[in-house]
Amino acid sequence: MTATAKAVFDLSSQHKNIAVGLSGGGDSMAMAHMMAQWAVEHDRHIHLLTVNHNLRDASQAEAEQVGQWSKDFPNSSHHILTWNYNTRPETAVMEQARNARYALMAEYCKLNNINVLSIAHHADDQLETFMFRLAKGSGLDGLCGMAEWTDYSDDLKIYRPLLTQTHNDLIAYCQSHHLQWIEDPSNKNPDYARPRLRKALAGEGFDSKRFVKTLGRLSRAQNALDEIAENTLLSLRKQGSDDEIPDQVREGNFMLIDFQKLQTHPHDIQIRVLQKALLQVGETQSGYPPKLERLEDIHETIRPSKSATLFGCLITLSQDGKTLEIRRV
Repeated sequence: MTATAKAVFDLSSQHKNIAVGLSGGGDSMAMAHMMAQWAVEHDRHIHLLTVNHNLRDASQAEAEQVGQWSKDFPNSSHHILTWNYNTRPETAVMEQARNARYALMAEYCKLNNINVLSIAHHADDQLETFMFRLAKGSGLDGLCGMAEWTDYSDDLKIYRPLLTQTHNDLIAYCQSHHLQWIEDPSNKNPDYARPRLRKALAGEGFDSKRFVKTLGRLSRAQNALDEIAENTLLSLRKQGSDDEIPDQVREGNFMLIDFQKLQTHPHDIQIRVLQKALLQVGETQSGYPPKLERLEDIHETIRPSKSATLFGCLITLSQDGKTLEIRRV
């Protein structure tokens, strides 16, 4: 890994303020330090956000410790965000904590007019994510792993600049720059799935850096299919008459698709066209696209005059079977 951050970050000049998720672990400490050095060279300000999940007695003290460790990072300020839950979670703890963490950071970004939140996901995280999604039967899009840029909301983008670096790379960076970090005990707790998977993968000799190349090849295939699907959707959209779609097309919450022509395309393209239509018409705050299983089910079972709901939309096939209507509800 390079010793400087100059070649790592790809942020346009419009992003004057950038938020960084700083857990205090070695990965996020390395990223925060790199971005702070980069911020000096590019006249930016970095908001370091540490979330206190309130799940362990030491969590507040640890958050404050992270602030002390990062207080000398240039062009940056440290902020502790606290999860004040009503009832302590007993099940799906990691998932609930993750959702709360992102919600708190997103709220901070909104209040401070920040539209980029940088997260220290790395190559080892990619491999683990791939294995989890493989076990759940994900399709190509899921198996491509996390993207460098994703939309959390209309106003906030998640940025992952370290996806080609391994955890060991980032720890080496911390050591070479004399940074301190917290070893999260949950990372080694066998009660959680990720530590168990991490141990199993290490035992089987999986190499995260080689795996990055595999993800690159999968992503190329995904991008090609996406481009075909995007062009297909453009060619199949029907304008409809004024009686059919009064003001809703102009408002962006209604779409008509030539279903007969859609069926002449390969099966995967049909699914992707339906997904893209829902993404354009529907409304969601989850940051995730419609679930593949539900898309496949609707595609297979849709019948004339029969409706289905997904992604905040009502999906209906016309009585003559020629037109697919997607309407935000």
